[in-house]
Amino acid sequence: MSHISEVKEELARIWASKRCCRLAELSALLHLEGSLHLGSGERLVLHTESENAAVARKMFRLLKELFSLSPELRVERAPRLRGHNCYQLVLSGEGLPQVLNELGLLDDSLLPVLGVPPRVVRRRCCGISYLRGAFLGGGYVSRPDLPAHLEINTQYREMAQGLVGLLERYGIRAQLTERRYMSTLYSKSRSVQADFLALVGAHEALLRLQSESVLRELRENVNRRVNSETANLEKAVKAAQRQLRDIRILVDSVGLENLPRSLRSVAELRLQHPEASLKELGDLMHPALSKSAVYHRMRRLSRMASEAERA
Repeated sequence: MSHISEVKEELARIWASKRCCRLAELSALLHLEGSLHLGSGERLVLHTESENAAVARKMFRLLKELFSLSPELRVERAPRLRGHNCYQLVLSGEGLPQVLNELGLLDDSLLPVLGVPPRVVRRRCCGISYLRGAFLGGGYVSRPDLPAHLEINTQYREMAQGLVGLLERYGIRAQLTERRYMSTLYSKSRSVQADFLALVGAHEALLRLQSESVLRELRENVNRRVNSETANLEKAVKAAQRQLRDIRILVDSVGLENLPRSLRSVAELRLQHPEASLKELGDLMHPALSKSAVYHRMRRLSRMASEAERA
């Protein structure tokens, strides 16, 4: 099962306790998944389809519990879904316009409502349920191990704008774009993705997202530390090679026995321990020297080697 299917399965299991919230969720589902057309005898027909069986079951159950309606259920193989099932609900009847009016899909003049119906999302809890239904109907969220991407696709720009405004009510910002015949609200922010999942109740998906974020941060920290230590090691090796070169120049030109005692002892230790760090060389001295003291003595040796080369 794909990640988005798992998220929608989780959301489809959520059953709001209040009728107003269930109505708001069904309103969003039918707005994004449904289409209205006239059937035989000029009767209004509502047709919905979903590739997710859990979402189709939820729409069926909501219609039955809220309005005592039993839509016709059809299951078809959809070529566009690579042969996977497509679940269709078909509903008609004389009472359908009244039902659609109560859901906010038709206004009081029985004309289609293209945006978010204000009276359906008046309460905070209903607004959250509406967003859950909108995501179930046309939403997508990327896997936790991929770059963050959250979107909801809708046929009407008015609906997309209404959803952007509804999200802002809960402190979540999304952007709006047009794609062919669809309007899409989206966000590429990991924090927005997490906030949205928490808001609509996808806590299992949120936990997976947070776990992956922790692992990703841990991997990044380890990689940064390894890269830093590798760079420091390479820098230390190059410095040690330069110091050995300078000391060999002095051996050939003036001889170590002619160097000041403080410099001769450091040079001899470097020849004996070519892989040691400056701090380790300082610890080997008697008495021990600080890293800074060893560094300054190495600098003096380097200047003397440069002068010997020019001579």
